[in-house]
Amino acid sequence: MTDDRKSGLALIAGSLGGILTMAIHPTAGGPLTPDQVEKLATMSAAAHSLAMVSFVLVFLGACGLVQRIASGDRLAFSGLVVYAVACIAVLIATAVSGFIVPGMMRLMAHDIPSAPTWKILITGIFQINQAFARIYTVAASVAIILWSVSALRHGGLSRKVAIYGCVIAPIIILGIAGGHLRLDVHGMGAVVLGQAIWFIVVGGEMYSAGAEKQLAAAI
Repeated sequence: MTDDRKSGLALIAGSLGGILTMAIHPTAGGPLTPDQVEKLATMSAAAHSLAMVSFVLVFLGACGLVQRIASGDRLAFSGLVVYAVACIAVLIATAVSGFIVPGMMRLMAHDIPSAPTWKILITGIFQINQAFARIYTVAASVAIILWSVSALRHGGLSRKVAIYGCVIAPIIILGIAGGHLRLDVHGMGAVVLGQAIWFIVVGGEMYSAGAEKQLAAAI
């Protein structure tokens, strides 16, 4: 299997994993019993573990993408560096949301007299999650812009997907900067979906190109 096909599959699998993560992401509202907290924590750990694996797969696919569209102006490589920063941020955010906050909720469920204090602490920790989620969202969008511009200038991807990247990524960034896009489950779901469409289409193009190369080599 060619590197393009492997990278394309990684982009597709990782992006679908991200969409699935948001689909199964648990939500909670109001007081919870210890049993409900335990169930929520288990679901949260599963969802965010899937998210971590998914973003690692997308990063591996992005490495192959950069090899495909690399050029002398270093736009593609710059995109990879920025996306690496995005992945670090999102791994921290998923760790906080998937493991730290649920762990604190477990403690809170068994410490009812101090519940208000726990709620204040969890709210503060959640703000840390949101900060890293915003870093990921903006950095990943900048990476998509750099890769799309590189593809428009030097080829390697279709113009349609490159133009889509140049449109959707700035919209996401402006939404964050203007405070119109909140990164709750629904907002983050919209971000993941918008970016996943770009990665999935790119992954499909790379897989097809790799298949053609492999067939040509066999002939």
